[in-house]
Parts: sequence; structure tokens; C-alpha cells
Amino acid sequence: MQKSLFSLLSASLIYIFPASVQADEGAFSAENFSANIAITSNYIFRGITISDDDPAVSGGFDWAYNSFYLGVWASSLEAVESETLEIDYYGGYAGEVNNFSYSLDVIYYDYPGESSSGDSDDIGDLAYWEYGGSLAYSFEGNLEPTLGLMVMHSPDNFAESGDATAVESSLDLSLPYELGLSFHYGRQYLDDDKNPVDDYDYYGVSLTKNIANFDFSVAYTGTNDDGETFQGSSTSEVYFTVKASF
Repeated sequence: MQKSLFSLLSASLIYIFPASVQADEGAFSAENFSANIAITSNYIFRGITISDDDPAVSGGFDWAYNSFYLGVWASSLEAVESETLEIDYYGGYAGEVNNFSYSLDVIYYDYPGESSSGDSDDIGDLAYWEYGGSLAYSFEGNLEPTLGLMVMHSPDNFAESGDATAVESSLDLSLPYELGLSFHYGRQYLDDDKNPVDDYDYYGVSLTKNIANFDFSVAYTGTNDDGETFQGSSTSEVYFTVKASF
């Protein structure tokens, strides 16, 4: 289904744009578009389960040209109010200089179907923006280690809970047999005036294997005690993901 929709998108672009644009093979060339679909045993976001420790299905489309990119990604989730779907719209600019890579990113998290009744127990608009960027440096030699740092800020976070900032560090290693090993450690800062939950730390490790168009991964994630308060249950989890890219 995912591949069929991508093919339909490519066919539509060929129909809309004139032959002179098609021959240019520029921004709207089919090679600039990609798609993915995945299934995971637990949808984890910054150490917190979004699927209530249940499996989730996700998929997305991406376009990239001359270092600019746009995309949309959706996933099933556990409803907070009446929504059962998250849709993320994102874009930005990414580039490389020698062994450095960087990106400037904007993301809008949307939750179609959320309650808008205005009742007193309504927790507010769930949708929110984030913007920020990342910086990474790749070393040559054994294991090809890459060190990364990401900072993302929201002026009004999930459910109108005030400003929030996530700072995350990472280490990626290339292992024998085309295995990838990744570590990350981050801190989610939350607005003390609007959010009853304290800032929390989150961390994780994942092992990934690529076979043809498929990525198979097993990962472990956790948070400190404040993260467990944020979720309302244990956050130490092992989860599995299979992703196909086209």
C-alpha cells in the first residue's frame, strides 16, 4: 500500500509538470522522493511510551533537494482524548562540511480527532511546534564513531503545557557484519509554571541491521524517576522495530 501510494505521487508529478521540467530532472525528479513504513512493539518518544506499551504502525514520505527537505510521518498511538493518530509535518535544511554534518529543523506534531469540546476536563490543544537543529562529527578509522548533539525547543508544548526544550547527545558506531550500534542520552526541560511534572532525563541504546530495503532493530530505553512520573508507569523498556524504505 505504501509503495502504491508513492507510485501514484510520482505519476501525478509527471502529469502536472511540463516536459521541459521533467527533462531537467531537478527538484521534482522521482529520485528526490522516498517513503517508509514500520512496525514497532512500542512507540517510544524521548524515553516515554506513546502507544501505552503496545505495538504501533507508522509510515512517511520525504522529499529532499539541494540540502532542503520536507516530509510527513504518521503513527498509531494510545489516545489521550479521542485521537488515535499522530501526524508530523517537518522540514529543514541539512548539510555537511568535511566530517561535520548539521541540520536546521522545524516539526509540527498534530493529533487529528482530539477532543475540542471545551469541557472543564479538556486538557487543551494537543498539537504543538518544535524547532531547533543538530550537529555531528564523524571520525575515521575503526568503528567510524559519530558524535552528535540535538537541541529542539517548543514555545508551547504538548497540550498547551508551556515552553519545553530537549537536549540530546548521541554516539553511533559501525560494527562488523554491517551492524549499527547507537547510544543516546537526553534531558527534557519543561515549564515549571504550566507543567506539574519536573524535567527528566532519558537514555537508550539500539542495535540495527540493514538487509536490502529493511532495517531491523532492537533497543532499550529508560528514564530517571521524574520520567516515570511524567508517564505514570515504568519507562524501562526493550522494544523491536522493523522498517522498510523505498
